[in-house]
Amino acid sequence: MGRRAAGGVVEGSVPVVVVGVAVGVAVEVEFSPAPASPLALLARRATLLVMPDAPPPRTLIRASELGPAESSSHPYNPRSEVHGWMISRAAGLRRIAVNLAWLPPGKESALFHVHYREEEWAFVLEGRGVVELDEAEHEVGPGDFVAFPPGVAHHMRNASADERLLLLEGGEIIPDVEVADFPRLRRRMVRFGNRFAVYPMEAEIEFIPGVKELPREFFGLATPGERPPLLVRARERGEARLYHHPQNPRSEIALTWLSRPALKRISVGVAAVPAGRESFVKHAHRHDEEWMYVLSGRGTAVIGDREEPIGPGDFLGFPAGEPAHNVRASPDGELVYLLGGDAWSAATIEIVDFPELGLRKTFVGTRSSMTFPHDAAVEGKGT
Repeated sequence: MGRRAAGGVVEGSVPVVVVGVAVGVAVEVEFSPAPASPLALLARRATLLVMPDAPPPRTLIRASELGPAESSSHPYNPRSEVHGWMISRAAGLRRIAVNLAWLPPGKESALFHVHYREEEWAFVLEGRGVVELDEAEHEVGPGDFVAFPPGVAHHMRNASADERLLLLEGGEIIPDVEVADFPRLRRRMVRFGNRFAVYPMEAEIEFIPGVKELPREFFGLATPGERPPLLVRARERGEARLYHHPQNPRSEIALTWLSRPALKRISVGVAAVPAGRESFVKHAHRHDEEWMYVLSGRGTAVIGDREEPIGPGDFLGFPAGEPAHNVRASPDGELVYLLGGDAWSAATIEIVDFPELGLRKTFVGTRSSMTFPHDAAVEGKGT
């Protein structure tokens, strides 16, 4: 990999593309090193999670079992230094990426960059930092959430001289095509599958001379509206919405969504379950991936036919399919956690099973949902 073609483009291939996220655990790939390409230096160590002899996925990743942190840096930024764990990959998630990452004092995440397809986000767990959103800088601290929708240039740095910046961060795993710019370096990266190329913008040959943007009506695009807030501070979250699952009288959960409306395809929110209550009802999604990360309190995770105690720093990832799962708070106090996964929209098609109730719920976007007893099937009974 890593040959330099005419015009200054760097071309290459990567055997394994793991995940791309906001702060520089960001390009988790295994490259075949070659002196001609600085991209050969990107995050080689993270590939241990996809090696053939890697351990099987675990639903529950305890804070006490994380092991040594992996380290990475961006080849275009000598101030980049990120340490952390790819917790969603260890839990078996394939479309949704969630990492626990920290930046040492004075260090930066990756590089000021903008994706044109991928959605990303970051939640500050500990410390204080500075996030760049386009050309504006914002100080962030514990409990603050930042969304990075496509088209928004961004970067994160730890401005502290003596404490680390600890983040829970994530995004989508885009397996096919992505375009990203490094505006301050005037470079563009294109990726298709496991191959990529990086171009200097000065090498551009205008497709239509003098035209940088085609009329939106050519593609049926609406006129862009005002951009929603990207930074949600802990003190500005707004009122939580109380929810009781209709199939579980013990269900009670207060939900505050952080990612809406800035992100469209992935969701992140804060959930609080009162002492002794349950979140939803034991269920399994057939398409969506879900995850949760405990912020405070203690509880019990119901995972298939077993129950596991959970507490601060524990992560649970639920790939599509089994095991069915649910959560309840300890009798002694409230359980608070971050939760996320695929975002629901008018285009969502989903099937959710409730095995202990013998029910299957089908969703056709937000327009129609129908619930059936499993044994009511006239064809494919037992599926």
